Amino acid sequence: MFKAIKDLQVNCEVKGNGDTVVFVHGLGGSLNIWNSQVNVCSRYFKTIAYDLRGSGRTDLAGPEYSIDLWVEDLKNLLDSEEVERVHLVGHSMGTLIIQHFAAVYPDRVNSLTLVGGLTEIPEAGKSGLYERSHLVSEKGMDAVADLVIEGGLSACSKHENNALAGLVRELLQRNHPEGYAASCKALANGKAIVYEQVQVPVLLIVGDEDKVTPLPMAKQLHAKFPHAKLEVIADCGHWATVEKPSEVNRALLAFLHTI
Repeated sequence: MFKAIKDLQVNCEVKGNGDTVVFVHGLGGSLNIWNSQVNVCSRYFKTIAYDLRGSGRTDLAGPEYSIDLWVEDLKNLLDSEEVERVHLVGHSMGTLIIQHFAAVYPDRVNSLTLVGGLTEIPEAGKSGLYERSHLVSEKGMDAVADLVIEGGLSACSKHENNALAGLVRELLQRNHPEGYAASCKALANGKAIVYEQVQVPVLLIVGDEDKVTPLPMAKQLHAKFPHAKLEVIADCGHWATVEKPSEVNRALLAFLHTI
């Protein structure tokens, strides 16, 4: 369904009852990367999955984005649903958004789950994101889709699950070039939070073959958050929610049921 939130038409799906779990996708994704997690979690919780500004079927709404802007979009969405406190689950770029939300609105967060959790992007990575933004603006999503798949999926997913690779490719190609290009720049400009400010429980989920947010980055985050747990998924790349959905679901539900 679409919700009108201030200047934005947001595509979102709301299911279930109980404490609220909100799912925030990453760069190039949409709410559909959470399909398995939503189907399982909505048996026990109220779930909200949505497309970020500039992604999926949510409005582009402006030429420039930022982590702070996405944080305010999330707050406005929660306000529209009359939800005060939430468990936040993010993937990749979405993990940076929910970290900042927890830092700005700590009283509204019960827990964080970071799937492929991000710290601030290193300088080389920032340059790469700006180059990708320019490439997409000039040549469209076809110019980067295969590159993202090559770096994002595990060897097992690429060679033994060609159907999954094709679906991720279609997901990437469905992105509006303008929204994706602006999102690349916003991610490149994203800053780290003060991790000690996050006093809620944090679950970190990472694939052992994740080249985008590799295990050393997850371990770095694990050491920085005051109350963190780390789960490593075998034979899994960066797109863990679709590569290893059952493993992600088990770790997520076990975590949420302890809070």
